[in-house]
Amino acid sequence: MSTAVRSHGFTALGPLHESLARLTGWRAAAAAAMFGALAAFAFAPFHFSAVLVISFTALVWMIDGARSHARWGRQVALRGWAFGAGFFLVSMHWTAMPFLVNPEQHLAFIWLPLIVLPAGMGLIWGACAAMAGAFWSASPSRIFVFAAFFALAEWLRGHLFGGFPWNVPGTTWIPGGALSQAASLGGVYWLTLLTVFVMAAPAALVDTRDAKGLGLRLAPSFAAVLALALGWAWGAERTAAPSAMTDQQVVIMDAGVPQADWDRMEPGAVLVEYVRMLTYPDSRPGDIVVWPEGAVPGFLLQESDSLDAISSYIGERTLIVGATRYEWFTEDTPVYYNSLAVLDASANETGPISLYDKHRLVPFGELAAVDFIPFGREFASLLPPTTQRLAASGFRPGAGATAIQNGRLPPFVALICYEGLFPEITRNANLTDRAQWIVLVSNDAWFGAGMGPAQHYAQNRYRAIETGLPLVRAANRGASGIVDGYGRETMRTLPAETAPEGWSTTYGRDRIPEPAPVTVFQTRLGAGLFWFSLCLFALLAFLTWRR
Repeated sequence: MSTAVRSHGFTALGPLHESLARLTGWRAAAAAAMFGALAAFAFAPFHFSAVLVISFTALVWMIDGARSHARWGRQVALRGWAFGAGFFLVSMHWTAMPFLVNPEQHLAFIWLPLIVLPAGMGLIWGACAAMAGAFWSASPSRIFVFAAFFALAEWLRGHLFGGFPWNVPGTTWIPGGALSQAASLGGVYWLTLLTVFVMAAPAALVDTRDAKGLGLRLAPSFAAVLALALGWAWGAERTAAPSAMTDQQVVIMDAGVPQADWDRMEPGAVLVEYVRMLTYPDSRPGDIVVWPEGAVPGFLLQESDSLDAISSYIGERTLIVGATRYEWFTEDTPVYYNSLAVLDASANETGPISLYDKHRLVPFGELAAVDFIPFGREFASLLPPTTQRLAASGFRPGAGATAIQNGRLPPFVALICYEGLFPEITRNANLTDRAQWIVLVSNDAWFGAGMGPAQHYAQNRYRAIETGLPLVRAANRGASGIVDGYGRETMRTLPAETAPEGWSTTYGRDRIPEPAPVTVFQTRLGAGLFWFSLCLFALLAFLTWRR
C-alpha cells in the first residue's frame, strides 16, 4: 500500500479517499471490480440510480491514487478495466442463458459471455480511463475529464465492431420519468455524459491539492444539483399531461413459449395458441395484431398450412409478425433472414404486404462467430455455431433502417430485438418521411427470467423518448405492451384466459397514443449536441485545471 496520497478538502471524507487512493495491485483491481458490480444495480429492474454516486466517486478516487505512480498509465487502465469487467459481469450475466438452451451444443462455450464479454467490454473503459489519466489533475477539472472520457467510451462501445450499447448510464433513469425526458434533447449518449458528471461530482469534495477552502471543490456538486433540479422540473412539465390517443386499436399477443420448448416444438403447436387468441371476442375489424419475433418455430412465411390458418382467422385485421425466412440465391445453401412481415387475409395467396429484414444481428446469437471474429474461418472448428436452431449458420443482415409505409397501416419504424438498443436506427428512419409509431418485436425468452428482459424493455422505451414516437412492443416471455412518445407505459399485456402448462401466454388490446411533437434529438441540433457538449466539458476542464 502506497502512502504518497494525502487528502484535502471535506475532512470527513478524507480517510475514505486515502484508503481507496492508496490501494495497489490486485487489491485496487478487486475494489474497482466490486464498485463496478455495484453500479449494475443502477439499471433495470432496480433503477437504484444513486449507487452510481458511490461507484463513480470511488473510481475517481482510485484514479487519484493511480496517478501518483511512476507508471500511472498502466495503473489507471487497470482500475478502469476492472471496474468495467465487474459491471458487465454482474449486469449482463444473463447473456449466458442462451448457451444453456441446448447445453449439449453450447455449454462448452459459456466462457464467452462470462469471461470474454466482460473482459472485452472492460478494455474500452480501461483504455478511456487511461486517456482521461493523461489530462488528470487534483482540481475539480478531473470530474469534467472523467465524465467526457467515460461518455466517449460509451459512445465507442455503441459503435465499435457493430456496437453493443447495453446499459449505458443514461438509461439508469426510470424511462417515462421526469429525468429520462432529457434523452429527447440529445439522445442517451448525451444523457450519459450528464449522468456521469452528476454522479461523479461528489468526488471533487476531496482531492490531493494542499489548498484550503471548499468553494471550488463544491462547484461540481452544486452544478450537479442544479442540473438535476432543472432536468426534473423540465421533465415533469413535459410529462404533466397524458398523451392523446388515436382511434387505431392494437392487439398484442404472446404465446410465452419457453425457449427450450420452442427449439424442440413443431410449429403447429405454437400457431394453434396464436390462432386461438385471434378468436377472442374483444378484437374488432380494423385492429392491428402484433406477434413477437420468431413467433412460430418454423418458416411461417413459406409454410402454406400456416399461411392458410392466418388467412382463415385474421379477417379484416392486419397482422405484424416476426418470422424466420430463407431465400435460395444458389443451389448450394439457402440464405436466412430474421424478418418482420405485414400480413392480411390474402397472405396465403399474395404473401406479405410489407417485409423488413433485421440488419443489426446479435453476435453468436444470429451472426456466426466465423463471420465477425478475425481469421474466424481458420478457427471455424473451435468456434460455436449460432444459438438459432433454424439458422445455425447465421442470418444475413437486411438493407437497413426504414419506415414501413404500405397504405394499410400508419407508417411505422420496424425494429427487431437487438435493434431496439441503437438510437441511430429510429432516428435515421425518421429523417425524411416521419413515421407515426414504432413496432418492436423481440424474443426475450433467450434472456431468462432475471435482469435481462427488464433491461431490454427499459432501453427500448428510450427509443420512444428520443423520437417522440409511441412504441408497440411484442416480446416472447418479455414485457409486451404500448408506450407513449414520452416513454410512459399505457398498456401492458395480461395473462391470457388459458394457456398451455409452462407457457406465460399474454394478451392485450388498446389504442395507439398520438406521437409527441418532433424532438430536438430528431433535428440536426440534437444529433450534434453530444459532440458539442464534449467540447464544452473539455473547455470547462481546461478552465478549472490546476497542476
